[in-house]
Amino acid sequence: MAPMRQQPINDDSISEMEAMRLVRSLGELRKTPQQGGAHARHAAIAETVESQVIPRLLEACRQSLVDTALAAPQTELTEQVTALTDLLLSGTQPQAADFVERVQAEGVGREQLLLNLFTPAAHRLGVMWAEDDCDFADVTIGMVRLANVMRLVSHAFEAEAAPVLAGPRALLVQAPGEQHGFGITMVASFFRRAGWNVHSEPLSSSGELISLTQREWFSLVGISVACSDRLHQLAVVIRSIRAASRNPAIGIMVGGNAFIEHPECADMVGADSTATDARLAVAQANALVSRLACQR
Repeated sequence: MAPMRQQPINDDSISEMEAMRLVRSLGELRKTPQQGGAHARHAAIAETVESQVIPRLLEACRQSLVDTALAAPQTELTEQVTALTDLLLSGTQPQAADFVERVQAEGVGREQLLLNLFTPAAHRLGVMWAEDDCDFADVTIGMVRLANVMRLVSHAFEAEAAPVLAGPRALLVQAPGEQHGFGITMVASFFRRAGWNVHSEPLSSSGELISLTQREWFSLVGISVACSDRLHQLAVVIRSIRAASRNPAIGIMVGGNAFIEHPECADMVGADSTATDARLAVAQANALVSRLACQR
């Protein structure tokens, strides 16, 4: 039986060492023998998952990653993107961080690093995995390294703005159950730099998301969705947020791979707006919140 393939982990809250331990543990789990009747049950379940479930999930995620890469903004840092991606896969995190510092020393600003270096590098890692140019372990470690390097730049990027004590509140999250946290982390940095008070902790369920908007006041909720097969569920969640929200005029934006090629889906799920990148998301959020405030 061919080995099953996992989706790369994309969680900037874990360290490179922790990710490597997780990768090794998954490899050992596949090698662990099963005894007696448990072996037969395990084999039957694995065969069903591999033959019926995995192909559908794999095709959905593969198409999502390829669509994201095709829709990625053009960049003037093409050579630097290639070099950084190679370091993320075959070098070390300090080497990647040193490379980013050299690019910045050549006059590339932090905003351009975030939009035109880190984002295309993440896209390239995803496509390399989708096209079988590298395995899930390599992409997992590469994404952890990229997220850690990006965090350093994001902190300095946010600090460039003057502090705002009473900015509007935004709840920015990835759809519950998804692992694609890279994009929402970057968007949160742009919002903070623009003076927003941002809550972006991962939420374990849609119920937790709805309850949070019911307990606390937010001017805006932003939800990132990677796979289009979650859109029906997202529409239900958005209706529930509007019904339960402590702010009756709450604004709701959506983003992520599911909306890059089909922005019209934002209307279908009941959102107010969508944006193709972090900079545009801030501009649209500011306009949306101002418009909703005038309608009260």
